[in-house]
Amino acid sequence: MKKLNKVYYFAAFATILISGLASCSKDSADPTPAVEFSLGEDLTLTYGQSKTIELPQTLLENTALTLSLDFSQTSNVSISSSINLHDQLAKAITFDDQKKNLIVNTGLLYPNGEVSTVNGQSIPEQYTITVVAKNVDGTAIGKDSFQVKVSSATISVKDAQNSGTVLFAYALYGDTGASFELDALDLPTQGTSWYLKPNTSQANIVSIENSTIKFSNSAGDPDKKTEFSYDLEPVLLKDGIAVASTKFKVNFIPQIKFLFGAYYPDLGFTIDLSLIHIGIGNGYLSANPTLFPEEYKSSFSLVSVNKDGQAYDNTSGIFSVNDQTGAVSVKNDDSLVAGSYVIRVKATTTTGLEFQTNLTLVMSGG
Repeated sequence: MKKLNKVYYFAAFATILISGLASCSKDSADPTPAVEFSLGEDLTLTYGQSKTIELPQTLLENTALTLSLDFSQTSNVSISSSINLHDQLAKAITFDDQKKNLIVNTGLLYPNGEVSTVNGQSIPEQYTITVVAKNVDGTAIGKDSFQVKVSSATISVKDAQNSGTVLFAYALYGDTGASFELDALDLPTQGTSWYLKPNTSQANIVSIENSTIKFSNSAGDPDKKTEFSYDLEPVLLKDGIAVASTKFKVNFIPQIKFLFGAYYPDLGFTIDLSLIHIGIGNGYLSANPTLFPEEYKSSFSLVSVNKDGQAYDNTSGIFSVNDQTGAVSVKNDDSLVAGSYVIRVKATTTTGLEFQTNLTLVMSGG
């Protein structure tokens, strides 16, 4: 009886083993083979840029596959009470079903490493995106990941000069302060706002309203006699996170005096010598105009000539201006007739500012 039991148990075990092997053989034949593909190099982009990634042929040729995106390797930072980073990634990185490629739109993301001015959250140092290929039953059979690094973009200031490393501008001391308009260039600005990085020494002196930097009339030297500089960093924010910025220096300088005559700064008055009577028959060379403060003197040029209120044709160069001194020269020319000639002269300062003044020459028969 014991022997029969052993035979029975062995037969039962053999039946189970054969059944299991048959089942394993059947299962090994059914699974869809894995799909191997590569999405290429990681991306380094500037905020506002877009990039198209061509999908590998192995994915395009297999029409039974479905593709999806996975962002789980990137921390799902809370941007605000209603926005999280994965939601933004889903908007910024999408498939183009028509062209069969992947679109990365950084204008819907944030520069990596930036910290929110609203809640102090930090954007991860990079975005990791995984493309997952699935078969018809939804089983993942292949995937590949790539990284996207987004850097902050650059903005500008209208009419500012560029030293190569920083934007700069000059402002004249006055009773109304000064203002400068910011320029987002070609960056997307929907949902953005302007921000000025705080500096305690500039409190109540400089502020930002909409897209304009404004200085109060108390900016700079209290006596308004010496130069004074402010170093600023205006920023474009999106959802409280800096997406673009620039360095901007504003130099306040004394009011420029430019005239044919004399200026006495210690006494605060001028002597106007801009009306001169000369004879027609002789050439003429004027005195140099006054530009104060003199250290801002750079170059001079002729703007126009008018005779008795009408434009004068000076193509023959009868009237000219010395580009170094600003002095006006008149050639002795038979075409000149009696009348009042107004010569308009422009001074360009070392700061790039331009000023104009007139010299009137009343010519009479000699």
